[in-house]
Amino acid sequence: MAGGAVPADTPVFAGPGNRDCADCPEMVVAPAGEFRMGSPDREEGRDSHESPLHTVTFAKPFAIGKYEVTFDEWDACVAAQACTAVADEGWGRGRRPVIYVNFEMAMGYARWLTQKTGKQYRVPSEAEWEYAARGGSTTRWFWGEDSTRACEFGNVGDESVKQEHPDWPRHDCNDGYAKSSPVGSFKPNAFGLHDTVGNVWEWVEDCYNPSYEGAPADGRAWLTGDCVRRVDRGGGWYNKPETVRSALRYAGDDPNRRNNALGFRVVRTLP
Repeated sequence: MAGGAVPADTPVFAGPGNRDCADCPEMVVAPAGEFRMGSPDREEGRDSHESPLHTVTFAKPFAIGKYEVTFDEWDACVAAQACTAVADEGWGRGRRPVIYVNFEMAMGYARWLTQKTGKQYRVPSEAEWEYAARGGSTTRWFWGEDSTRACEFGNVGDESVKQEHPDWPRHDCNDGYAKSSPVGSFKPNAFGLHDTVGNVWEWVEDCYNPSYEGAPADGRAWLTGDCVRRVDRGGGWYNKPETVRSALRYAGDDPNRRNNALGFRVVRTLP
């Protein structure tokens, strides 16, 4: 398990609020520790590619985005002519998570942050993402086993979505958003991360593999396997309870995919 909480503001960032620049994402320090990645056979709604349950150890802390990358942050990269402008579906920009970003665009944004700050930014590994998303938990969702509490912690498929899509499976609650929501609108997990449940799916760096047999045990991205496909995590604003579980993996996504429920957050290597 994790080695405990880390103070909210640490001296490893150049600016206040755990940021390296005014336009940079706010970060949270995930402590060194270990966790069990994947899901047990008894977990309701699980998929076979969440097996085998295995231990991953992080020898050092790392920093990960407190929120999904926002339009404000993405548009700063666009203004620097390092990123491509993307649409917002008319839902609004600002603090909403950026959408219509494919895998290479997400990687390009991280490279821009690296060049801008002199610090090493990247897209999270799948193990980093799940470790941070769980925040020390071992349950289906980081808050426990009750799916009806999802609307306290994330923007998911709910009664708001039902009004527009009455046939879609949903949570038995109402989070107040039928589409994406501004980041940080819901309660964080124990590590201080927001929106690891729903809002937008998040790219991770790993190639797709149909099981965890042979997966790295040290938290590195798994860069062998079906690298024509990449992995998304976390679920989106329209997803049902099974699909926003901490262990849920999208079964190998086209890295060129761009849609209105797909974004990302970043990781920063610490000294």
